[in-house]
Amino acid sequence: ISMGSISRSILSPFESKINEKHIDKILELGEKDNERMYKDTQHSRKFLLFYILIGVSLFVFLTLFLVGKDTELFKEVIKLFVVFVGGLGAGYGIKHYKDRK
Repeated sequence: ISMGSISRSILSPFESKINEKHIDKILELGEKDNERMYKDTQHSRKFLLFYILIGVSLFVFLTLFLVGKDTELFKEVIKLFVVFVGGLGAGYGIKHYKDRK
């Protein structure tokens, strides 16, 4: 008795009904999704730049304003600023680590 292999591709009912219009629609939706992701990334970068500029401006203002008047207060403000930025960095690192898992 010999066993022969039957080579036939098994298609789902949906695969047999897909035509060029469906494929074009899928590609069009994928392109729109890519455009939305690009716009969202650009928007996020603009806000990040805005936040960085505000932070740097605040630091420069506090440096110019407090160094000449009260150096102890300036040292405390710098410590709080460093702790705040460190907390932001740690939170971002933990989130990034959890997202990768």
